[in-house]
Amino acid sequence: MDINGLLDLPESWERLKNCGRVLIYGTGNACERILDRFGVCGTECAGIFASDGFVRDRSFRGYRVMSLSEAEERFGEFTVCCAFGSQLPEVMAQIDRLSERHEVIFPDLPIAGEEFFSREGLEARRERLEEAAALFADDMSLRVLDCLLSFKMTGDLRLLRRAFTDSTAADFARLIQPRAGDVYADLGAYNGDTAEQFAELCPEYGHICAFEPDKRSFRKCVKRLMGHDRITAVNACAWSCDRILGFSQSAGRQSQITGQGSPVGSPTAARALDSVLAGGRCDVIKLDVEGAEREALAGADETIRRFSPRLAVSAYHRPYDLIDLPLQLKALNGGYRLYLRQPPYYPAWDSCIYATVENYSDFA
Repeated sequence: MDINGLLDLPESWERLKNCGRVLIYGTGNACERILDRFGVCGTECAGIFASDGFVRDRSFRGYRVMSLSEAEERFGEFTVCCAFGSQLPEVMAQIDRLSERHEVIFPDLPIAGEEFFSREGLEARRERLEEAAALFADDMSLRVLDCLLSFKMTGDLRLLRRAFTDSTAADFARLIQPRAGDVYADLGAYNGDTAEQFAELCPEYGHICAFEPDKRSFRKCVKRLMGHDRITAVNACAWSCDRILGFSQSAGRQSQITGQGSPVGSPTAARALDSVLAGGRCDVIKLDVEGAEREALAGADETIRRFSPRLAVSAYHRPYDLIDLPLQLKALNGGYRLYLRQPPYYPAWDSCIYATVENYSDFA
């Protein structure tokens, strides 16, 4: 891990400020945050566009939303700042084609919290990064880590593409290796898709416990899993302890905990996995809890120390999850071997750390 090399890379926000004419591709929450960041950085936005066929007669933050073809006809050359994410092959291919005509930059936008990835933030975590990098068990993980941090610094898609491994489902099957009798805890079950995938991958599972705090997603989850037995659905946030928290109830990536003191947003139950399992065994835990991974891991402390379950932990919601989460996992269970994988996704979403006490030497 060449930390000095990472620190010498240009930041995405610097690139956007210095590259000349910049147009934002996409609208919505990400575009709002980019425009706000442009205001802080002193970057001028020349316009906003959407894909041909998706443009309606509308404006966004005072900008009339153009089609891509209109933007190209009007401006000719410009730099594209992307304000959305997708894992759909056809959408990713469209962005690839766009990058052949224009410089495309994907600034790192934290999904949770207000802190941005920065050179200063990485420099402050230099020692922690060295410690985290030393925990990964294979060369692929180190390559993925280096590429992801380089991408987060620069927003350069060429660096992100080098990080791509297999699909999430394939990486999960290979590194978690579900087996008969497994007790599976799905923290952040959304609409039940990942719990259903586990049941299909391992029909002889022992039990599935699915956490989902969002009310609408929880209803979909329960409906989807009705055909499976040995499943417990928990309408709660995965957290470090049992309590009531404020929750945004947005039925997607913006569905997050909003307050840790007095409830902000909808008062929602939060449960520690240790409390729900009440000392019972757990063999596999998946955590995708929109930025609450650290708290959810703390709430599974007893289970992790006692049973050493195989883990699949999302590591992309906060800017330094790739550094902080490996260190937390090692502190919880010193026997874990860690693997980092990045499925194809623009930007670097769905990054996942897999932890197991087994020696998967064939992945080196």
